[in-house]
Amino acid sequence: MNNIDFIRLQGLAQNKREFIDIFEQVQRFLKQFVVFKSEDEPVVLTNYIVHTYLFKLFEFTPYIHIYSATKQCGKSLLMGILKELSCKGEMVISISEAIFRYIHKEQPTIVLDEVDRWDKESKQQVYGILNSGYQSKGGEVMRMTGKSHEPTKFITYCPKILGGIDRNSLPDTLQDRSISIELTRKTSDEPVMRYRFRKEISNYEAISLMLEPLQEYELGSDPDNEKHLFDEAHQNALLDCYEDSFESDRAVDIAEPLIVVASLGTSDWLEKSVIACRNLTVREDEEDSNLDLELLRVCNEIRMLNFNSSKAIFSADLVDTIQKQKDSELAYLNNGFGIDQPFLARRLKVFGIKPKTVRIGSETKRGYEWNQFVEPAKRFLSSFTEEEITEDLSAIDTSEVEQAEMF
Repeated sequence: MNNIDFIRLQGLAQNKREFIDIFEQVQRFLKQFVVFKSEDEPVVLTNYIVHTYLFKLFEFTPYIHIYSATKQCGKSLLMGILKELSCKGEMVISISEAIFRYIHKEQPTIVLDEVDRWDKESKQQVYGILNSGYQSKGGEVMRMTGKSHEPTKFITYCPKILGGIDRNSLPDTLQDRSISIELTRKTSDEPVMRYRFRKEISNYEAISLMLEPLQEYELGSDPDNEKHLFDEAHQNALLDCYEDSFESDRAVDIAEPLIVVASLGTSDWLEKSVIACRNLTVREDEEDSNLDLELLRVCNEIRMLNFNSSKAIFSADLVDTIQKQKDSELAYLNNGFGIDQPFLARRLKVFGIKPKTVRIGSETKRGYEWNQFVEPAKRFLSSFTEEEITEDLSAIDTSEVEQAEMF
């Protein structure tokens, strides 16, 4: 995978026997009962479970968002298993703002099911708590307490697992803090064991005996201190190996704790974990954003080729020119028919670029001035350089456009 330094990454694996055994046991248990869409999901969830016992050592704790298109896809089953395996797991369905008091007191792993059924009042009460609670610094809410109404801070930082029908049941701010796990109904050729809690109690107890001692570990690098697990230098060395392969800083933030946890096992497990985190932190709206950026990039290249010959371009001509850029995915959208003018206007609007009436020669039509693209390109395209501005924008004669808009 691009931008991942696997050679350096291998050298950072700690190969701790204790953690190797935990990863093997937890992943095996998850895969017995749940059909996952890929191998990435059980890898990420295994690291997540272990991280719930160590989350106080990290700056961030990612949320897990488990969703499906319909019922009977194993969502509640998986959430129940995660609740049993996670540190101080607590299942919550009927939620109120008072949950911040419980989080402050226990710092548990909160498992919130049926988020798609929350009413408007519940959402207003809880979203602020959830938005603040993924970051250790600032993961607090302020409330008035006591007869004197003394302002008091309550900790909201703790691991949280959210579940519901439809990915968009969570607002964008929470999706941004979450690693999404999509479940689908299993087919007849995807056999899994039938789950019965009473039959698995002994297995839960055995795994818990492996996990619970992890709470005693501390951040540090003293080889003589058995409680020291890793230090910031180790975290930074790992980060240098993979951060450029992630699409956003937020994705790096929520993946980091899981990758650090994975580094306590084998190099093979660490590599799988980095790839899994990378794959599962790519959001669909980020893919849309990438398409917007691709459109801006192509338009800016066309601008550079035509800037000195014309100060504007008609919408129809810009669409036709984009269609000829066969090295861009834009030319192959819509089953090979490419883009049209409404698509162009809708996507460029993201960057504040809107069509207007422009005059080129004796013709007046809807189109774009080339100087509309300069500032967005400068802000959003990493390949943009100041040298690309071949003419002082203040010197551009817009009188023709102004005259056109008067008619």
